[in-house]
Amino acid sequence: MMEVDWAPETPNIQRHQLYQSPSPAQSIPSELISYILQFLTHPHDMLQSALTCRAWTFNALEALWWKPQFRSTAHWLAFCQILGEPRAWSYPYSTFVRRINVSSLSTNVNDHQLMLLNQCDRIERITLIGCTSLTDTGLLGLLSNKVGHYVTSVDLSDITTITNATIFKIAATCPNLQGLNLSMCREDQQRCTGVTDQSICRLAEACPQLRRIKLNNCDALTEKSALALAHHCPRLLEIDCPVNDQVLAEVWSHLRELREYRLAQHEPVTDAAFHPFYVSVPSDMDDHYRRLVAQRLRPPLEAKDGYFDQLRMLDLSNAAFISDEAVRVIVHAAPKIRNLVLNKCKEITDEGVLSICRLGRFLHYLHLGHCELLTDHSIIKLAHACTRIRYIDLAQCSNLTNDAVVALATLPRLKRIGLVKCFNISDTGIDAFSQNPRMASSLERVHLSYCVKLSEASIRRLLNFCYRLNHLSLTHVPAFLRPELLDFRRPPPKTFSQQQRNVFCVYSGHGVKDLRVYLNKTSTQPSQPPPSPPQRRPFQLPANVMDARARPPALDLPQTADGSPFRLPFFYLAPANPNDPPVQLAPHLLDRQVRPNVTLPMEVDPPNNAMAQDILWPDVFNVDLTPLPRPAPVDLEEDVLDEQLME
Repeated sequence: MMEVDWAPETPNIQRHQLYQSPSPAQSIPSELISYILQFLTHPHDMLQSALTCRAWTFNALEALWWKPQFRSTAHWLAFCQILGEPRAWSYPYSTFVRRINVSSLSTNVNDHQLMLLNQCDRIERITLIGCTSLTDTGLLGLLSNKVGHYVTSVDLSDITTITNATIFKIAATCPNLQGLNLSMCREDQQRCTGVTDQSICRLAEACPQLRRIKLNNCDALTEKSALALAHHCPRLLEIDCPVNDQVLAEVWSHLRELREYRLAQHEPVTDAAFHPFYVSVPSDMDDHYRRLVAQRLRPPLEAKDGYFDQLRMLDLSNAAFISDEAVRVIVHAAPKIRNLVLNKCKEITDEGVLSICRLGRFLHYLHLGHCELLTDHSIIKLAHACTRIRYIDLAQCSNLTNDAVVALATLPRLKRIGLVKCFNISDTGIDAFSQNPRMASSLERVHLSYCVKLSEASIRRLLNFCYRLNHLSLTHVPAFLRPELLDFRRPPPKTFSQQQRNVFCVYSGHGVKDLRVYLNKTSTQPSQPPPSPPQRRPFQLPANVMDARARPPALDLPQTADGSPFRLPFFYLAPANPNDPPVQLAPHLLDRQVRPNVTLPMEVDPPNNAMAQDILWPDVFNVDLTPLPRPAPVDLEEDVLDEQLME
């Protein structure tokens, strides 16, 4: 027998491969993979996608690390441990990080942990709200190692231990900075005194692309900071530095894109601060205004185009020296203000509120607290002109009566109303809220403290009617100082004195529901159920609609009981221009919807600004429309769209 040498066959690797060419998953562009992964919200799904192939792994890990979620301190410590290990990882995890938000950890973040983030050299947003354990040491360590080149936003709210050193470092390492927040959320916190005008002026010079800056936590700042920001950062959307008349006029003259402004007075602000607004008013300045400008503004400002179409929020709280004239020029120059705050502007009278009426549908939030010169006349005009108001504060407007409240109760979108210390309001005014069906589904918060004329019956009717009400303030209202009613109130603040605790009566959340149930049980009058939402009123199209593609005999035409031709309801939209023809709205019938001798129970909802007209159903196929009277013009309202605040 012949021996044969046997040798194992060399394996063919290509034969055992699943794909001879790259798989379809590997051929997808990286940009498309990143777009697909945006629709995965759960980390487990992202992990499964990372196991597809190497290309998907890289994009999935980048999506996971782009904005790490720290749900507990353990997650944060594990994240810091990975960044602190000296060994090389398979993927550059630190470069994946774009945004860091450790606000949920608050005081559990220290300087050493924050310094580990200096390896994330592509970070864009840093949010450290409430991390009160941090100092300049951790922030200076974070911004080293070329970290600040991509940084566009830094939020250091409620951190009072930072000084000029941190601001100087931000100015030196973050040339593309667009947002800096040094504000304070709670009034009882300690203020920041380590940041001065020197560092803010340096920041304004080094970061000309600033869009938003909040500095209401810094007590050491003066009007010099606002002046530097106005000159070097022309694209600012929001600013709240201390100012005087001269500096505020410079702010209006240079910051043409300003969208939100909150007044912080270093000196009392008067009407002269709004000189740049006044140049847009067509009428000549009166002697009073000329005298103010000559006294307060030296040298005089150059007159520029004083139109601020983009201004949406203006807060002039505590500006006790501005008058109705300032309000008039503000409304004329900024006709699209959505949120106007004039609390404690004691010189404002009915004339100022009548000027505010020109804002019309753009006004959503209005604060007029402590404007004691206002009367019912201006508030009634305001309710008729600005029908989209959602929140209005009239605290301590002691001249207001039930007539003003009845007018405000007609606002269809009102959610919050403040009537604190409006002593003349009684049950008649409060019952007006229970008579508007729209108010049942809109009103959420009502402040009626110190309205001593209110009774338990009117509040019970308000609670039963406005079923979405979740906050009710009745402090110092005698009818609700009974012990059994105080059991449902919210606990009074710890800083209140014993006398304030005894009269504190604020219901919120479940307390409002419990109060409603208790009042209904103890009341002798039957409670009425909340009204149902308003129903839409459809109209019925005629049955047995003929086929428009055929020419049916005359006997098949729809007729009424007396044999006359059927009159089909038609809807036309009144155009904004009276010279334009009306626009047909209904009925809308397609060929596939119309068949001869078939009953079609079709319904069409007529729009609010449409007018019902009739046309004769013709005896022939070619429809001959009867002449229609031209409808009256209708004001077509449009919703105001929010613009993108940060690029």
